[in-house]
Amino acid sequence: SGHSLGFAFDEVRRGRQKRMLVVGGEDCNFESIVPFAGMRALSLDKDPARASRPFDKTRNGFVGSGGATCLILESEEEVARRGADPLAEIIGWGQASDGYNVAISHPEGRGLSDAMRRALEDAELQPSEVNYVNAHAPSTPIGDSSELQALKTIFPEPQRVKVSSTKALTGHGLSLSSIMEAGFCCLALKNGFLPGSANVQELDPEVGHLDVILETKESQAEVMMSNSSGFGGANVSVIFRRFPE
Repeated sequence: SGHSLGFAFDEVRRGRQKRMLVVGGEDCNFESIVPFAGMRALSLDKDPARASRPFDKTRNGFVGSGGATCLILESEEEVARRGADPLAEIIGWGQASDGYNVAISHPEGRGLSDAMRRALEDAELQPSEVNYVNAHAPSTPIGDSSELQALKTIFPEPQRVKVSSTKALTGHGLSLSSIMEAGFCCLALKNGFLPGSANVQELDPEVGHLDVILETKESQAEVMMSNSSGFGGANVSVIFRRFPE
């Protein structure tokens, strides 16, 4: 759904469409979850306060979830014509595929770092201008580690970009995740908060200089990035900016 959001953005900014509705959904049922049980990708914890814990040193898998999200993209002219009050402005996106493995991301996060770099170029921003990253971080040992490497590549020291994964509270919605987490970024920009990473008891030392926020903070960001990584090495990064009041 992150790719759908990016392609819809292209349609609007190129003048082909005035308005696009982007919907992502996932039906969390036996058939959708069992394959991941077979892959041993799911959390083994029964305690909901621990099961999904992205960036925790002892994380052991993701928690599946379902639902749906719809975001409406409109041109500036349409927003002005309707007198709408936008949640945020989408300003760039990028995609990349590392093709490393059908089930896991490249250990060095090459595909995701390429997607983030392209999103920044598209938005005409420097990494230092990004205030917060909503990480894909599904709470799997390999997935989180790969993304940490990618983030440290794009945001090297001394940059301490704020990072969190909302999957600690929502679970991993698979096809739903990208559009849902993009929505969280839009709400955060509109309402002046940064969502924290819940359930972390012992932060993974691999986090390094990145500022993983463990509790939601009342803080107004100007620019947010949302990352997603899919099976087969697909990666997408979308950048949003606060819409001026």
